[in-house]
Amino acid sequence: MSFFGELRRELVTRGVDARRIRRIVLELEDHLACDPEAKLGAPSQIAARFAAELRIVQTRRATIGGFGALALSGVLVASAWLGVSAAGGWPDLPGVRGGLVALGGLVSVLAGQVSFVAGVLGVWLWLRRPDELWLVQRRMVVALRGAGLVVAATGIDAVGLRPDLPGWWFALSVAAIGGSAAALVVAAHALRLATALTPLRLRRPAAGWQLSSVLGVGLAAVAAMSVGNGLAERSWLEGATRGVFEAVAFAACFLALGRVLGLRRSAG
Repeated sequence: MSFFGELRRELVTRGVDARRIRRIVLELEDHLACDPEAKLGAPSQIAARFAAELRIVQTRRATIGGFGALALSGVLVASAWLGVSAAGGWPDLPGVRGGLVALGGLVSVLAGQVSFVAGVLGVWLWLRRPDELWLVQRRMVVALRGAGLVVAATGIDAVGLRPDLPGWWFALSVAAIGGSAAALVVAAHALRLATALTPLRLRRPAAGWQLSSVLGVGLAAVAAMSVGNGLAERSWLEGATRGVFEAVAFAACFLALGRVLGLRRSAG
């Protein structure tokens, strides 16, 4: 096998995508054409260096771009929900259609919170410990999937509400869903390129948070939900009810996603 043939194979093995492989090979071919006596090193060493550099660059791009996509999706989806008031308010929807709309709203709230928390944790970890590439990537995967659920649930609600709301609101919702989906697809592609560059030796278990830290964050979230809803609804009973719901949701999400997000100690 030729030098560049072996180099291509080594780059593929390390998760470098085809477009970047072409660029790397072209640059090295040009370098050798200018300096035939240049010592480039073994193909495996060259591939390892390129993969290590690209891993950092691509993870940074995926993290920043992913958080931007999450923010854009949040604004677009919020515009659709806020538009309901301008369109005449929430209609009374009995039966199956009403149940689907209610379920879609519940999924949007829960998945939206998970997406926001995972995205913030991903960016926070990248800023503090950029060497934890695998955990940053995992957190952004959860964030983008949560946002995808929000967009899907919003689409279900848009279809369910269409007969009872003006056409302009449905057009706004479709635009918001389409723009959000496009941004999330682009972000997911960038994240997939980053994870492909991360070898198994870097995919180590997370140390996890101290239980006191988890409890502190949980209590703060429950308190914020209780006080915020109590003031908004002018009913402390309503605020307490929402607080209980937030506590149950926080505990369930911690048990289900704690290890993936690096908040619980991973097994093995």
